[in-house]
Amino acid sequence: MEYGAADAMKGYSKMAMYNGNADPFAMTPQLGRGQGNPFARGQRRRLNLVSILIGLFVPWLLFCFVYAVLSFAIHYTQPIVTFALVTLAFLVGVGVPSLLAANAMKRKLSDPAYEPSWYIFLAGACFIAFIIAVLAGQSNYAANMKKYYSLQNLSRYKDVDTNLYLGQQLMDAGSIEFKEGTSLDLSRSMGFKNHDVYCVSPIVTKGGSSQATSVDFWAVGKNCCSGVSADFHCDGFSDPDARGVIRLMHDEDRPFYRLAVQQAEATYKMTATHPLFFEWVHSAEEATNQFAQMGRIDYFLGICSYFLFQIFITVVTTLIFSKISHF
Repeated sequence: MEYGAADAMKGYSKMAMYNGNADPFAMTPQLGRGQGNPFARGQRRRLNLVSILIGLFVPWLLFCFVYAVLSFAIHYTQPIVTFALVTLAFLVGVGVPSLLAANAMKRKLSDPAYEPSWYIFLAGACFIAFIIAVLAGQSNYAANMKKYYSLQNLSRYKDVDTNLYLGQQLMDAGSIEFKEGTSLDLSRSMGFKNHDVYCVSPIVTKGGSSQATSVDFWAVGKNCCSGVSADFHCDGFSDPDARGVIRLMHDEDRPFYRLAVQQAEATYKMTATHPLFFEWVHSAEEATNQFAQMGRIDYFLGICSYFLFQIFITVVTTLIFSKISHF
């Protein structure tokens, strides 16, 4: 009887060793699904937790990196390096997960029990994160950070008297703080309509010993006047303490403001030899720094919002996988 039991045990071991697979632990994944092996089952849960964490954090970190590269100083000072970094982020952050997903799909063809679900999710999530990061980064850069860096690299002037300076002398001005007594001459404002209404108003310093021969400093705004009367009401027009300006950063609007100035010249019998266009603000330095502040706020809100979005799609995906027994 003892001899027979020993032979039976040897035969069982051989069957387990050579039952279509050279790995003696080939049955472990199946046991992990509740067939009596608690250790294998626990290992499966740990592996799935790692997959969930990778699916949560990797796309979000890719988003943060691409969003930062496109939003901040390196985009302005090193555009070629920026392009290279974004390309590298795509190859590593999107290309590698896509290759892993493709290899997982090939493996499924040879092993129907194998589930490549998390690889596919990771590849898709990284692709979405990259696209949204590119769009958000370009938008934040154009709306805020590019203006800030451009203004920082232009000249800043203080205590400027419009009666003593011509436009040609301050062509490199990014921001100007005018002399006390400077204000908008709303009575000689004008608007030019071309789909939008391009509004202009002269900036003049009162009480000077001499009057300027050319009115070259103009506050501008879009769709803040009627275009048929002197009713300029663009940003800052009602601030009695405003004496600062920042340079108009939308070059595509400049020709239309020039046409509005030409209409003002003809209507009010004035001369504007070399007009410069600015946004009228309370403080030039404050307005410049506000672009940087808004750019940083947009970045922070962007990464927080995307993290919440990534949590949402990861949780939903996890629930779906658990329902279809792919987990």
